[in-house]
Amino acid sequence: MTRTSRRERLEKNLFIFYSNYPYSALIPLLMFSALAGFIDTGESVEDAVRREVLEEVGVPVDGVQYTLSGYWGGYRQNYSPELMLGCVAHCDEVRMPTCSEEIAEARWFSRQEIREALLRSRGPPQTGVLNVPPPFAVAHRLLDKWTRKGV
Repeated sequence: MTRTSRRERLEKNLFIFYSNYPYSALIPLLMFSALAGFIDTGESVEDAVRREVLEEVGVPVDGVQYTLSGYWGGYRQNYSPELMLGCVAHCDEVRMPTCSEEIAEARWFSRQEIREALLRSRGPPQTGVLNVPPPFAVAHRLLDKWTRKGV
């Protein structure tokens, strides 16, 4: 049996969250996306990521790296245009997430599970399997980059 380091085991997982996606009112889906939050006045991007992840799911992270950006909002009614920043971070231990009131559910997923969900995301959401945001979403692009080990 080969022993893997703690870092190797952690890199096989990605933490994403939540079931309260627009489709969920129409069909029961397992729809998850990346954590999201706002940067407070005077706060750095890195500090905001650490704070939001800890507040929303109780997992301390570090090693925050900016990865990509994208536009979100403005084209939908009742949404203001926003610049989304996609970041990745590392945690020292995999622990069960504790969901805040903003998060319906949080889980860890393997790269393979995310790869399969990304392939399915080009079509309509499906019941009984993991679904991720569509290709135009920042979360989709972040997940895609992560599965290719580009981050």
